Amino acid sequence: MRKIILATRGSKLALVQANMIKTALEEKCAAVELLQISTKGDKDQMSPINQIGGRGLFVKEIEKYILSGQADIAVHSGKDLPYQLLDGLTIAGVPKAADPRDCLITIKGKNLKENAVIGTGSARRIAECKQVYPNAKYESIRGNVDTRLKKLRDGLYDAIILAKAGLDRLDANLSDFDIMMFEPDEFIPSACQGIIGVECRESDSEIVNLLHLISDENSAKRFTVERYMLSLLQADCTMPIGVYSQVNGDEIKITALFSGNKASKIGLYVDYQKLCNAIKEEIYG
Repeated sequence: MRKIILATRGSKLALVQANMIKTALEEKCAAVELLQISTKGDKDQMSPINQIGGRGLFVKEIEKYILSGQADIAVHSGKDLPYQLLDGLTIAGVPKAADPRDCLITIKGKNLKENAVIGTGSARRIAECKQVYPNAKYESIRGNVDTRLKKLRDGLYDAIILAKAGLDRLDANLSDFDIMMFEPDEFIPSACQGIIGVECRESDSEIVNLLHLISDENSAKRFTVERYMLSLLQADCTMPIGVYSQVNGDEIKITALFSGNKASKIGLYVDYQKLCNAIKEEIYG
């Protein structure tokens, strides 16, 4: 097999995830070389994400490298993916998912005051967190995990909300902090949170078949269902939207949140489109 060029952002988390896929492919006897790409979202660390591109901000530029043949595959956080990929591309690899939960992080031993400042730029996280902390103030925060934790240490925020998957993959030192976990069936995560998607050209059958070998069946089911639900709702990142599915053999439970309305359905995985459409009807009323 030819050498595989893997396109990735240069952030610490992106590189950790890219190297996870590199290792998995090398165990299948493939040679892999990383190609680091700096996207608009990486260069602009000040502007709120929804003002400079929204969902897909960290994806579209990298996709162009695959289409042009400068790269063969790209590794993405599933929650960053827009619900429509560029024509000619597909997600062919979905390795085992990490923890899907969000968590509230505070300085160890420091109780949150009623009007605490909580750092998050996510409309979904703000909407859900207001159910727990209705009097808090919510302010946008950018930067990688280490940068955000430093801003919390420096007192710029009283708390921040981060995805547990990123903290786990980075093996982040959280000894200075208290962590409150939000259960995903109550505090609905972003669609595909904790899931990695490996993208390639649809026409590259050699790579498609290889990526299938490093995929996890249940994680791939979650990825398919949650992205389908997201495509039905067709919401952008300025709207509070969350999707979470739980796979149990042939059965699946799907929960979605959209603009304050939440609905769940349980059924067979093969009927996921029917279940998602029923959720959409219930949410939209």
